[in-house]
Amino acid sequence: MSKLAESKKFYRFLEIVPGVAAWLMIIMPLILSFIVPVWVAVFILVYAFYWLCKTINISRHMVMGFIRLRRNMHLDWLELCKNTQNIKDLAVFWEEKYRKSKKLYDREDLFWVNNSKLRQNRIKKWQDITHVIVIAVSRERLDILDPTVKAITKLNYPLKKIIVVFAAEDLYRKNFAKDIIILKKRYANHFRAFKFYYHIEKEGEVRPGKGPNITNAGRKFWSEYNKKLNPKNTLVTNLDADHLMHKEYLSRLTYLFVTDPSRHNKSYQPIPLLFNNIWDAPALNRIGAVTSSFWQLVEGMRSFRMRTFAAHTQTLKMLLDTDFWSVTTIVEDGHQYWRSYFALKGDHHMVPLYIPVYQDAVMGESLWDSIVSHYKQKRRWAWGVTDFPYVVTQSMLHNEIPLSDRLLQIFRQFSATFTWATSSFVLAFSWIPLYFNRHFQDTVIAHNIAGYSSQMLRLAWIGLIINVWISMIAMPPRPKHYGFFRTMGMVVQWVLGPVYAIALSSLPALEAQTRLMFNKRLGFYITPKLRKNIPKY
Repeated sequence: MSKLAESKKFYRFLEIVPGVAAWLMIIMPLILSFIVPVWVAVFILVYAFYWLCKTINISRHMVMGFIRLRRNMHLDWLELCKNTQNIKDLAVFWEEKYRKSKKLYDREDLFWVNNSKLRQNRIKKWQDITHVIVIAVSRERLDILDPTVKAITKLNYPLKKIIVVFAAEDLYRKNFAKDIIILKKRYANHFRAFKFYYHIEKEGEVRPGKGPNITNAGRKFWSEYNKKLNPKNTLVTNLDADHLMHKEYLSRLTYLFVTDPSRHNKSYQPIPLLFNNIWDAPALNRIGAVTSSFWQLVEGMRSFRMRTFAAHTQTLKMLLDTDFWSVTTIVEDGHQYWRSYFALKGDHHMVPLYIPVYQDAVMGESLWDSIVSHYKQKRRWAWGVTDFPYVVTQSMLHNEIPLSDRLLQIFRQFSATFTWATSSFVLAFSWIPLYFNRHFQDTVIAHNIAGYSSQMLRLAWIGLIINVWISMIAMPPRPKHYGFFRTMGMVVQWVLGPVYAIALSSLPALEAQTRLMFNKRLGFYITPKLRKNIPKY
């Protein structure tokens, strides 16, 4: 088994599998429509019903996740960190909160504290925790970097327990060298330390790539601080240059960390809200920003499915165990979940913070630039399909992990990328060939298929309405230079939802899988950062 897992030919075979499966799923209904049209019609109806049920379930998770997000954003988590020094004080707080709210999530926190009463000694002192915030920088300039650092200074957390580290690409040293001087003058005195490291591209690394950049910074930082920090008491948060942390991020993170006895096998995931420039972005890009944000909200309600994405936090100990992040893939964020999972022999779990990190929606200089940039970003994200052969081969090598768990992880990884690339195409086009089969047109099911499909689509609008409602609440206030019609545009834009789902979601995913199938590797696409206004939350 180990020889097969280490075989390059077998690995290459696994790279081909997702693309072949995706194309078969799209093409086979077209072919079978002329051979067994009734079976195809039944399949289409069942598939549409499945997605209707899935949409309703996703909408339910979205509402529940949004409620948790809003609740966590308005709690003083630093005060709760202080209460962890006496578990009785913490229990009193949650008992009172649950008595007033009768909410499930408050009861869960109360249960967690009551379950902790006999293990006060297993709760870490929050004052012992050091936070390292790594900010990856490539082409971004001061207009993007300054709000990111400024947001850190506004955190509801002692700033002297924070070390800010810039991971800068040497290729853009000339511009960054000017900006870092200004940033140091404005903000360095706020923090325990304010560091920056340049990354020079090396042979064997993906070029360009965020993973090699932040790994270089992590290694250099550790060589400087290995006698000053305890890896078990140090939490490392990975940010992009445009990320704005919510003021309760570190306090909420610290609270969860210090109260969890099995804290060292956890990765902590905030909710990415791509809303920084949402009012300025074109309609299709706005739809992409909202759907990407809310999908993470939904995944947070199913943490067993959640994966590290963009901004996330791990202990320095875990990062040392994995030698920081991957330097060979352009999807270092999602891939880090799997590296951690196998490094910890399957005992690795995601913890949703239900606290936002605000990010930029994709936006270019023109409408076409914006659409192309969004497509390329989605294609880069979809390159996470390369995790499939990695997960399969590593599962074959790690027999200490229960077989059922390994098979489940393989299935989840494959099904996620498979449905991403195929679902929109199947729902939109698979029924069309049936209408070219004259024999099929005389059957009862042919007369009913359109009616059944349209009824299910009308029911699916429930999910869209919920999506629109939550997005309007969650977005930052409308800039003064926009009027009421801009707000209406935020609602009307959703008629373009099917166009977005096919052209800017499933299509880039399908291209990524097709490229992998033919061994046409993708490079790291650096998404341009463009804002017309500094966001206010």
